Amino acid sequence: MYVVIVGLSAVGEALAKKLANRGHTVAVIDKDEARCKRFASEVDALVIHGDAEDKENLANAGIEKAHALVAATNDDSANLMVVTMAKDFGVSNMVVVLRDPDHADVFNKVGVKTVNPDDIVAEHIYQSLFEIGDFLPVGKCGSEVFSVRADEDSEIIHKKVKDIRLPNGFKILAVLRKDKINLPENKDLTIEAGDDVVFYTDKPENLKRLIDIFTKKKKENKK
Repeated sequence: MYVVIVGLSAVGEALAKKLANRGHTVAVIDKDEARCKRFASEVDALVIHGDAEDKENLANAGIEKAHALVAATNDDSANLMVVTMAKDFGVSNMVVVLRDPDHADVFNKVGVKTVNPDDIVAEHIYQSLFEIGDFLPVGKCGSEVFSVRADEDSEIIHKKVKDIRLPNGFKILAVLRKDKINLPENKDLTIEAGDDVVFYTDKPENLKRLIDIFTKKKKENKK
C-alpha cells in the first residue's frame, strides 16, 4: 500500500516507521528540515521537506497514486486544508490525527476519519492494566472483541469451555493454543495455561467480572 503521511509529529513518525517496516511504501512531508533529514537517514521512505498545504508538495509525494493519506500535523486547520486538497487528487481513504477532539465533527462532515491519540493511549494503558490483548472495537455500538491470556495459577485451568460461567454479554469465540485456533463447538475443549482466549462482548461494562474469573487463583490443596 502507498501511504502519504503529512507531519512528522510523534504519531506521524511512529506510523511511518511501522508502515515502512511492514513493507508498505511511504512518503512523508514535513516543514522541519532537520526532522526530515533525520527521518530520511533512518527510514527507507520518500521524504519531502516543505509545506503540505502547497499542492506541488503533495503532487511530488505521489498523492495521485496514494492508497491513503494521514494528516498528522500539530495544527487541525492545516490538517483540514491537506485533506481537502487530497480529495481533489482523488484520495478517498484519509485519516486525521486530531489535536483538538472538539474538531472531530468538522472532519466527519467532510467524510474524513479521525483518531484521538489521547484516547488511544488511554485504551492501551487500560488493556495493559488488565492484560488484555488484540483489542478491537466493533462498529459504533460499543461491542468489543479482545483476548485474555489464561494464567497458569488461574482456577479455570483444565476446565472445559462449556462449563465456564461467563458474565452476561460475553461469548468465547476461540481458544488460541500454540498457533492453532480451537473453536468452542468442540465440547471437550479445555482452557490450558498460556491459552489466548478470544471473546466477544456487547457488555464491556462487565469486563472486570470476566477478568476476575481469569485471574482468580486456584485454591491450594490442604494437607
